[in-house]
Amino acid sequence: MQNRQPAIKDFDNLEFKMPYLINSEAGIPIYVYDGEKIEVCRVDVIFFSGSYNEEVTLTAQTTAELITEATLKKSSSIFTELIDFYGGWITKCCAKHFTTFTLYAPVRTYKKLLPLFFEAISSPRFSKRDLERYKRQLIEGMKVNKKKVDVISSEIFRKQLFGSHPYGVTPQPDNCNALNNEILKEFHNKWFYASNCNVVISGAVTDDMVNMLQKELLRIPQKEHITPNKIAIDNNISETLFVKEVVNAMQSSVRIGARVINNDNADHYKLQIVNTALGGYFGSRLSKNIREEKGYTYGIYSGILALPDAAHFMILSQTGINFTKPLIKEAEKEIIRIKEEPIPNYELTSLKGYMLGSYARMFDTRFTLADAFLSLLTSYKTLSNKEIDFKDIFNKRINEIKSITANTILETAQKYLPDYTDMITVVAGKFQ
Repeated sequence: MQNRQPAIKDFDNLEFKMPYLINSEAGIPIYVYDGEKIEVCRVDVIFFSGSYNEEVTLTAQTTAELITEATLKKSSSIFTELIDFYGGWITKCCAKHFTTFTLYAPVRTYKKLLPLFFEAISSPRFSKRDLERYKRQLIEGMKVNKKKVDVISSEIFRKQLFGSHPYGVTPQPDNCNALNNEILKEFHNKWFYASNCNVVISGAVTDDMVNMLQKELLRIPQKEHITPNKIAIDNNISETLFVKEVVNAMQSSVRIGARVINNDNADHYKLQIVNTALGGYFGSRLSKNIREEKGYTYGIYSGILALPDAAHFMILSQTGINFTKPLIKEAEKEIIRIKEEPIPNYELTSLKGYMLGSYARMFDTRFTLADAFLSLLTSYKTLSNKEIDFKDIFNKRINEIKSITANTILETAQKYLPDYTDMITVVAGKFQ
C-alpha cells in the first residue's frame, strides 16, 4: 500500500453568517442566532458602559457583580435557589467600555428563567449585606493577587503606558472603602437604560422565545442617551525599562509593548496579522524560538488590544529568574527580524492556515458565532456611534488574510510596529 500525503485544501466560502436583527418595541436591537440542535438558549445583554464611566474606582465592577445577587422582591438566597432550580446559569463581564450579562437557560425552563434574569437587571436590590460580603472577598482576592509577579507586571505596564487615564488605573484594596449602595444605585440608574443596550440571543431559539424577550426588555428604563466624555491620554513616556524586584520570586513576569494604530486605521488588521506571525499563535516566531528552541518559558504570547481611546501591542511571558535577560534579548531579536526580513513561504502558508482555521471554527455552533459577533459589536460600537457593517468588517479580514504577502507583512511591520527601543519593558521578579 502506497503512503500518500493528504491533500491540502484552501478555506473556501468563509463568509460570516450575520444574525437577523429585530428592532424591539423597547428600542433595543435584538440580534438572533437560531437553529442550534442542543436544547439550550443563551441571552447576552450588553450595556455600553464600564469602568471607563465610573467616578469612583470599582463602581462598575461592583455594580455588575451585585446586580444578579438579589432583586427588590427576592433575597440573594431565594434568587440563587430559583436560578439553580430551573437549571440556569448567569455570568457577567465588566470591561472598560461595556458590561455584559449572560443567561444560559435550558429551553424547557426558559420561560421561568428569563423573567428572573430581567428582574435582576432592571430592579437590583444592592443590599448592604451583599455589598459588604463582596467587598471582603474582593479585598482578600486583591491581597493575594498583589503578590503574583504577573499581576505586578501588568499593573506597572498599564500605568507606564497610560498614566492616570482609565486604561492605566489598577484598583487597590483601599478603593473598596469608598463604595456604598448609593454610588452603585446611581451608576445603575445613569448607565443601564434602553438606548445604551443591545441584546444577542443564540442557541435553540424559537419565535415564542424572542417574543417573550421583547416583552421583558420593556422593563429596562427609557431615558435620553448619554455620550461619555472622551478622556485624553497625556502620558509622556520617557523611560522604557521598569524592574520590580520581588523577594523570593522563582519566576519573572515580563511584558514588552507600546501603543499602536487603532481599529479606525485601514491597516490595523494587517498589523494584527504581523502580530500573529510574531507571537499570536503556537507556531509563531516567539514561541518557536524562545519556548521550543531555547526552553526559556512554557509559554510566550503577543497580542494587540484595541480600545476606543488607544490600542497597544504587548508581548507577555513568565520565565525562570535565570532566563529573564536572555528571554528579553531573544524577544528583541524577533522584533528586529520581523521588521527586517520577509517571512519565508512555508511560514506564510502556516500563518494563513492558522488564521483562516480560527475563523472557520467560529461557524461550529450558534454560540461561537454569537461570540464572534459580540467581539465585533463591543469593539466597534464603542469606537463609533455610526452604523456598522459587521459582515463587511469580517469579510475584509478574511480577504486580507488570503491576499497578504510576505512583502506586505514586512512593510506593515516596518511602518506600524514600534522598534524595540521605543517599547516599554517591565519585569516583575528578578532581573538577571
